[in-house]
Amino acid sequence: MPSIPAFLIALLLLAACATSATPSEPAGEWTLVVADGGPGDGPGMSVADALAHGPTDDLVSVSGALFVAADGTVKLCDAIAESFPPQCGGASIEVSGLDLSTVADLQEANGVRWAESVVIFGSVEAS
Repeated sequence: MPSIPAFLIALLLLAACATSATPSEPAGEWTLVVADGGPGDGPGMSVADALAHGPTDDLVSVSGALFVAADGTVKLCDAIAESFPPQCGGASIEVSGLDLSTVADLQEANGVRWAESVVIFGSVEAS
């Protein structure tokens, strides 16, 4: 039977292997710039995958929850945090050039607007 310290070391090593890789540049410096002024079609990649993809000349579809802060900042997020109004959870990227009138099911409460499932077609660019 392995000793408790050996078991704890093995457990810590497994936990370290389970963490996801982080992008080489800070995600806060990247923006998803909308192409054609509206949401995309299809399932799209996750926000975390778009951040890992990084700034390139490629156009991508990215899916997630859309949040519009009271100051007008728009973010696409991988998750919705449990609160009311909902908040951005998981990986997030700022969105630029989105016509909010094209977003279906945009809800609002306490100065926050959100849509639970949005696909945006655009390019990941350095801010």
